[in-house]
Amino acid sequence: MIKFFKKIRQKLLSENKFSKYLIYAIGEIILVVIGILIALQINTWNENKKSNEIRDNNYTQLLEDLKTDKEYIESLIKEYDENILLYKEYLKSYKTPNLTLNDVMNNQNQLDFSVTTIRFQNSTITSLENTGEIKLIPSELRKKLTDFKRNQEFSTETNNDGNKYFFDRMEIAGIKGSQPDFQNRIRNQPLLKEELGIKDNLPKIIGSIEISMLYKNFTERETVYNLEKLLTDIEEITELINREQNK
Repeated sequence: MIKFFKKIRQKLLSENKFSKYLIYAIGEIILVVIGILIALQINTWNENKKSNEIRDNNYTQLLEDLKTDKEYIESLIKEYDENILLYKEYLKSYKTPNLTLNDVMNNQNQLDFSVTTIRFQNSTITSLENTGEIKLIPSELRKKLTDFKRNQEFSTETNNDGNKYFFDRMEIAGIKGSQPDFQNRIRNQPLLKEELGIKDNLPKIIGSIEISMLYKNFTERETVYNLEKLLTDIEEITELINREQNK
């Protein structure tokens, strides 16, 4: 093709047809420019296609993470609601007149002393931030995702801080000679009870557990509040992603 155009130029010059050569040269330049523009357009189209494929794949991964988080959060809320209800029933036990220290200890042993370490599925959002691909996502959705991750981290931090305080108070109860259900295990060990001084320390043990469970209940109620906000975030983000996919 290049040789063909070169022959035409040489023929026009040899025939001294300068005006025709000039028109031809301009036409050739225009063709070159058009070719470059077409190449750029194709390249832009390919880049856009690649970006769209990456974005669509990220949307799919985000929806999977959000679904996993939603199911996980709902299970956490159910667990915490059960513990909160259990604590309410424990508080009602104080309406019984003339409770002894052993009565209170037995009632405390009916509570749930386990705690949960929260772990969310935010690997896709983290990956998008690390790779810079989050810039491919529209600004409104991008802001929602970063806020959602921040709220996840806040919920996790709040819950873990509450767990640490709970364990610290429970450690005091253990140092004083008892811990949940320990009284039942040493029921037939009067000498061990005496050596541990549990009878003398029982008021302090009960007081430590009381404070521990009070704070555990506060942490669980606060965590439920934060988790419910995350569920709202998930619904909003899911709606935005579905809207983007349907464009």
